[in-house]
Amino acid sequence: MSIERLEKVIAKRNELEKLAQKYPETLMDDFAANCGEDLKQEAKIRQNYDEKIDANRDLQIGIVGRVKAGKSSLLNALLFNGHTILPKAATPMTAALTVLSYSEKIELKIHFFDEADFDALKSKSDAYEKRYVELVKSGIEDARRRAEEKAREKAGGIGSIASKFTFDEAKAKERAERDAKRRLGEDVALSGAYDQYKKIKESSVSVSEVSGKVKVLYPQSLDEIAPMMADFVGSEGKYMPFTQSVEIAYPNDRLKGVRIVDTPGFNDPVPSREQRAHQLLKTSDVVLILSPAGRFLDDTDKEVLKKITTKDGLRELFVIASQVDTQLYGDEYADFNGDVFRVRDEIKRRLAGQTKSVLSSINAFGIFDQLIEDGGNRIIMTSGDCHSMCLTISDKGNWDGNKQQIWENLCESFPDYFSDKDIESSKEALKNLGNTALVEEKIDSVKLKKEEILASSADQICQSLESAVDDLGKAMIKAVKAQIDRVKSANLDHLLNEKNGIESFCLKVEPGITRAVNEAVADWRSASTKDLMSFVNELCNDAKSESSSSKESFTRSHSYTTGALFWKKEHHYETSHTRVNATMIRSAVEDYIDKVNNNVKLEVMDSLEQLKRKIASKISLIWAEKAAEQSLDSDAVANKIRAIIESLNLPEFKVPSGNLPSAMMKSGSVEDEEGNELLATARAHLSKLANTLNTLLTEEIARYASAIQKSDVANELLGKYRSQLNILINDIENKETAIQNYELVLGELEKIA
Repeated sequence: MSIERLEKVIAKRNELEKLAQKYPETLMDDFAANCGEDLKQEAKIRQNYDEKIDANRDLQIGIVGRVKAGKSSLLNALLFNGHTILPKAATPMTAALTVLSYSEKIELKIHFFDEADFDALKSKSDAYEKRYVELVKSGIEDARRRAEEKAREKAGGIGSIASKFTFDEAKAKERAERDAKRRLGEDVALSGAYDQYKKIKESSVSVSEVSGKVKVLYPQSLDEIAPMMADFVGSEGKYMPFTQSVEIAYPNDRLKGVRIVDTPGFNDPVPSREQRAHQLLKTSDVVLILSPAGRFLDDTDKEVLKKITTKDGLRELFVIASQVDTQLYGDEYADFNGDVFRVRDEIKRRLAGQTKSVLSSINAFGIFDQLIEDGGNRIIMTSGDCHSMCLTISDKGNWDGNKQQIWENLCESFPDYFSDKDIESSKEALKNLGNTALVEEKIDSVKLKKEEILASSADQICQSLESAVDDLGKAMIKAVKAQIDRVKSANLDHLLNEKNGIESFCLKVEPGITRAVNEAVADWRSASTKDLMSFVNELCNDAKSESSSSKESFTRSHSYTTGALFWKKEHHYETSHTRVNATMIRSAVEDYIDKVNNNVKLEVMDSLEQLKRKIASKISLIWAEKAAEQSLDSDAVANKIRAIIESLNLPEFKVPSGNLPSAMMKSGSVEDEEGNELLATARAHLSKLANTLNTLLTEEIARYASAIQKSDVANELLGKYRSQLNILINDIENKETAIQNYELVLGELEKIA
C-alpha cells in the first residue's frame, strides 16, 4: 500500500514540474523555491525510500554460540526434519560461516579464502610458533630456577649447591612443551590459525587453485547436501582448510522471507570471516544466542556475546539453552516424582537467574536489556537431538550411539513419559522436550512485528512526502492567485513610472542586498563549521568511550613448589593484568563511520536550510523597507530568492573511511601491552577520521559559502524584478487575456493539487 502512495506522490510532483516547465515565467520560480530537498529529484525520492524501507528484504536471523553449542543440531531440527544435513563443527577450523535462504532449486555456494586471508593465517601461525618457542624456553628456565631453589633449601642455603644440583632438562622441556600447547590452545584464534595453516601446507590442493574463488554446486536432493558439504567443511574434507563460508539455498517454506546466518563459534582465526560474521550479526533483526544448558553462559560464552553490538531499528534477542536433555538427571530433582517437564521448568528458573547475573556484567550500552528484564520469556529450553528423535522414532534402530543413550536415560528416569511400549506418547514427549516449535513461534512473531514496523515507517515517509507535495501545490496556487490580484489591481501609469525609475531603485537597494547576503553567509560559515565539528567530535568521543569500556582489569594466580618430602613448600603469588575486547573495539570504530556517513549530511542539509531561510528573511526585510511602493511584494521576493539559492549545487559529504589498520583486525580478547596498543591504535584511528572529516567539512562549507557569494544574488534578484515588471506591464496592457491565461494555469494547477 505504501508503494502505491509513494507512486502517487511522485506522479503529483512530476505533474507540477511539467506544468512549471510549460509556464516557466509564471510557475518555475515558485516551483523551485518550494520544492524542498525531499522532492527535488524523482530518483532521489526513490533512493531515500528504498534506503529506509526495504519492504521485500528477508528477515535476518543471526545465530551465535561457541563451537559444539548445538547450533547445527538446532538448524537440522528446524529446517531439515532432524536429518544431519549441516555437519557439527568439531573445531574452529570446521566452523564455516553458513547462510541459509529460500530458493526454488537447491544451490550450494562455497566461498574460499582470498590471498589476504591466507597471509593473515600465515602471520598468525608464525606468531603461534614464535610464542610457542618463547613459552617453552620460559618454562624450562622456570623449572631450572625451581630446581635450584629446591637444591638451595636442601643444602640449608649455605655454600655452593653445584655438587648437589641436578636438573633433567629433557623432562623439563617435555613438560614445558605440554604447558605451552595448553596455554596457546586457550587462544582459539591463534591456535586455530596454526592448525589451519598447517592443514593448508599439508593439503594436496594449492592456494592458487582456490584463492578468492566461489564454487557453485547443485544437489538434486537434500540427501546429497551433506555428502557434498563434507568435502568443504568436514574435518577431513579436501577443501576444508580453504573454506570461508557456505551459502545454502533450497525450497523450504519456513525459509521464505527469512535469511539465517550461522556464525562461527568465536575467535575466528580468519579475519575476513570474523569481520563478515560480525557485520552480518550486526545487521540481524533477530539474534539467537545458543549456550549449552550444562555450561550455560560461562566465560567462553561471554566472548561470544561481546560480538553482539548495537543496531538501529528492530532487534529481538533470545537465549536458547541447548542440549537440555543432558541436564535432566540429579538428586536435586528427586522430589519431582519423575515429571520431566517440572524438572525442565526448574532448570529454566535457575538459568533465568544466571542469565540476569551474567548479562548484567557485560551489558555495555544496554544491549542486553531485553534479556535482563524479560529473561524468563526469552529463554528457550531445547534439545535438537530430542526433536530429531521425535521425527525418526519409527526408525529407532538406525539412531546413532548418542541418541540411543539419550533414549535409555529418558526411559529409565522418566518412565511415565518415555517407553518402548507407548511410542505415540513418547513421540509427543520428545517433541515437547525438543521444543523447536517455540523457537519457530518466536521467529514468526518477530517476523510479524517487523512487517508492522516497516509498514509504519513506510506510512510515516509517505505521509511526510504527501504533506510536502501538497504544500508545494498550495504555494504555487497561492503565487498564481497573487499574480492575478496584481494584474487586477495594478495601475499602468504607476508601473510605467516604476519602470522609468528602476535603475535608480536598483542602485539604491543592491548594496543592502549584497551586504545582507554576505553577512548571513559569513555568520553561517562560522557557526555551522563550529557546530558540525562539535557534532563530529562528540560522535568520536562516544566511540572512544565505547572502545575504552572494553578494557577490564584482572589478576592471575600462580604457584610453584620448592623442597621435598617434609620440607616441601608451596609458594603463591598474583600478577595484575588488563584485557580488552578486540571485536568490541572494532565495532565501535565501524559504528562511528556508519553514524557520520548517515548523519553528517543530514546535519549539513539542516544547516543549509536555515541559511536559505535567513537570507530570504533578510532580503525581504530590506525590500519591504526600501521598496514599499514596488510591484514585487515580499512573498514574491522570498520565492525568487529561494529559487536562486536552490539552483546551486549542494555539497556531498562522506567520511573517507578507507581500510581499518591491520592491528584492528584482531578478534577476541587481547591482554596487557598488546591490548593497550590496540586501544591506542583505535583511538588514534578515530581521531584521524574525525580530523579528516572536520577538514572536509571546513572546506566544503567554505566552498558552498563562496558559491552563494559568487552567484551575485542581488543582481539575479533584480534581474528577475525587471523581468517581472515587464511581464506585469504587458499583462495590464492586455488585462483580460492575461487574467484568462492565469486562470487557465490556475485551473490546471488545482486539478493536480
